[in-house]
Amino acid sequence: MEDTAPVPRKGEGRRPLVASASYVFWVMFCISFLNYLDRYVLSGAGNVMAKELKFDLGQLGLIGSAFLIVYTLCSMPLGMLGDRLKRKNVVATCVAIWSCATALTALANNFLSLFLFRMLLGVGEAGYFPAGTALLSDYFSRSRRSRIMSFWSIGQYVGVLGGYALGGYLATLYFGSWRLAFLLTGIPGLLLALLIWLAREPRRNQADEEEQQQRGAVSEPVELTNAPRGTILQQCLSLLKIKTMITLTVMQIFAYFVLGIAAYYLPVFLQQKDTFDLSSDRAGLYSGGVIVIASLIGTLTGGYLSDLLNRRHPGARVLVCGLGFLLCAPVFATAILTRDMTLFTLFFVLTAILLTLYTGPSTAAIQDVVPSYLRSSAVAVSMLVAHLLGDAFAPPLVGMLATSFDPTHGTHFQANMAGNELALAFLYTCVPALVLAGLVGIFGARWMKDDVAAAEQADREARIVPAS
Repeated sequence: MEDTAPVPRKGEGRRPLVASASYVFWVMFCISFLNYLDRYVLSGAGNVMAKELKFDLGQLGLIGSAFLIVYTLCSMPLGMLGDRLKRKNVVATCVAIWSCATALTALANNFLSLFLFRMLLGVGEAGYFPAGTALLSDYFSRSRRSRIMSFWSIGQYVGVLGGYALGGYLATLYFGSWRLAFLLTGIPGLLLALLIWLAREPRRNQADEEEQQQRGAVSEPVELTNAPRGTILQQCLSLLKIKTMITLTVMQIFAYFVLGIAAYYLPVFLQQKDTFDLSSDRAGLYSGGVIVIASLIGTLTGGYLSDLLNRRHPGARVLVCGLGFLLCAPVFATAILTRDMTLFTLFFVLTAILLTLYTGPSTAAIQDVVPSYLRSSAVAVSMLVAHLLGDAFAPPLVGMLATSFDPTHGTHFQANMAGNELALAFLYTCVPALVLAGLVGIFGARWMKDDVAAAEQADREARIVPAS
């Protein structure tokens, strides 16, 4: 495989991006929705599936890790393809793979087959996000990138609602009806794969250069030559020298740990008789509804707040993330400990708002502090480390920890009486992780100004003026 990105042919990628940007954004928004719909339909139907296929909490957690581990390990090699091939084609191929994997999950009839199909889902989803983030970053400039990433992220939260609600509802129709959820959510992805395949591929760093040209900072659009440079190992090492990149990755390790646990186990927690005793469909609809409403508020607030503060504080995007996580720790603990539905809803909504403040700012910050020709690779490296050390093993860890708190060693879960054990597992793992994520973000925000300047300098050094 070549170590250099393909240089556009004469005239390719030089048209203004305005006409194509809206089309690409909305296709990517729909893909983001489908991404999380396919991922969380299992969580919505998980409690019923576990009873039908006779899983315990630990095995249910392992099914979640089957996806996350493969997703994590494949994110770097597939993500780096986005810096060597056309990003739109990488996204389209990955969407097609995960859509087929989701539909095939309907055929699972035991633990092993379900485990394998979720692994295949991880392969497809791993390459989409790094390439997709880099693609959007070359359609929308640095000045509004955080807001765009926040709006893009809204699709994933709507997808969580759809996955929870659809999985939870269809699982209750009749024995084995959960299979319908995977068929219905898998097939539409093939259409979206075609739509993004037909999109236009922008030139690397085109949006930032067009914005600079409008301000008179550059005379004409330029192309990047011989980028990315060096071997994959050299690229990784160069990225890990960026202090803000390290800060964001470490912060995301703890954040992904909490988000992975909360999203995976929330419907199960709500269905336990010693918590709120909701039915599968009600738990899915409630979980998804609360997450969507709160995440819309949190994501948009985080994006706008960080872009606003970034005009005065160059590290605002990282700082907003850290403050959100730190404030979230006591709010999350209060939500888990209460058994009053009104209080739980209030504190869980606040939890979701604070947890999702980071979504747009962190994604934009990673794109800001690395050279444009390494944007997909930067996301891939961050994803690999953050998921591998964060949420890849989080679901089985919490499942086994909750089982260890059960004096009957698993009987409580089979009887839907494992709520208190799950609550203890959440408190012992998630609350400390939120505190650590917050502190890392707050203290690491000071390096962003210098790292952005270094990234801009690297792009200037990589420019060549195109031939006339």
